[in-house]
Amino acid sequence: MNLELRHLRLVQAVVEEGGVTSAGSRLGLSQSALSHQLSDIEQRLQAALFHRTGKRLLLTPAGERVLRAARLVLPELERAELDLSQNLTQSLGTIRLAAECSTCYQWLPGVLRKFKRRYPLIEFQIVTRGVENIVHSLLGKQLDVAILTQGNRTRHFQYTELFAEELMIVTAAGHRLGEKQFLRPKDFSGEMLFAASSLGPDVLMQRLLRPAGIRLGDLKEMPAIEALLELVRTGFGIALLGRRSMQPYLTQAEFRVIPVTARGLFRQWNAAIRPSKELHIKAFVETLAVELRAGSGNGTLARPRLRPARSRG
Repeated sequence: MNLELRHLRLVQAVVEEGGVTSAGSRLGLSQSALSHQLSDIEQRLQAALFHRTGKRLLLTPAGERVLRAARLVLPELERAELDLSQNLTQSLGTIRLAAECSTCYQWLPGVLRKFKRRYPLIEFQIVTRGVENIVHSLLGKQLDVAILTQGNRTRHFQYTELFAEELMIVTAAGHRLGEKQFLRPKDFSGEMLFAASSLGPDVLMQRLLRPAGIRLGDLKEMPAIEALLELVRTGFGIALLGRRSMQPYLTQAEFRVIPVTARGLFRQWNAAIRPSKELHIKAFVETLAVELRAGSGNGTLARPRLRPARSRG
């Protein structure tokens, strides 16, 4: 057999870390050693796994297939090792967890429950206080796992991609934008925008509004989604929310859900941990990734069927 577990780990690390240097740090290999191993895999398979474009490495179809195998095989091995290590008279450990955005707690508890049912001796602590800077808290060992967006990456951590979440605009049914099929930058001009955190608006501003020279009327952060939607319902402004986070709320006719641009606007969620050999932490992160990918299809969720905007035509 040409493929070995170390090959799967290497390809997954290169993809998740974004390059051979960071992947080498994660795997404890020098850049030259990692490059040599990558060449060895390609020679064994007689297929290139990456296109090399400047400093970037892009997966080829063969690389995509190896990555799919890695994402199936490695989590199952981690879980098997954890299953075999369980001592029914002793706790396996504690996982201290925090999320960068409060909307994560709409989908995170479901995964925690599933993991807890399988590994009842692992204790979870959801940390909400004293973690104003979640990256520093993870680095300072106050946390074991941090749920972050793609904007916060540092070489000190190992990252696992969770899912890409589409950002959507929510309006009241009678709002001037409520009948649109999708929005354009000019539609945001002068609008009051509510958001659960700055994470979504940062993506919106950087990718869409600033390049078009568009200014919002104002931006207000409202951590409680219920309060945010009440302001939208009563006509005080529009809201920007991740589709996965908002679905439990939008079952009534007074809201309209509209994509940001025809192609959509997405943010990538990641789980970050310190380089660790603690099996229960690694197994949890892999389980988290598998569960969330399974719930989002090919990394995204289907467009919502919850009272979409109606066509004018």
